[in-house]
Amino acid sequence: MAMKELATLNDNKERASCDMCTFLIINISSLQLIPVNIIAYRSQYGSVRPTEILGLAIVATLFSTIVGVVFSIVARKRGRR
Repeated sequence: MAMKELATLNDNKERASCDMCTFLIINISSLQLIPVNIIAYRSQYGSVRPTEILGLAIVATLFSTIVGVVFSIVARKRGRR
């Protein structure tokens, strides 16, 4: 629904806007507060502390989101030249 709303604000219907690309990058980077699947797999395979990776997982997904947003900002500035 958010992408459809962003599309209504876009002047060029043949090409994604910078805001649409940024939204997509944030979704793809997959910021997760609780990585349920990984915890379930670790528990299933007998890990003593399956939630031990929680802190590192949050840092990793936060880092990937920040890198994606920075890339989007740099690409937006380079596109205006």
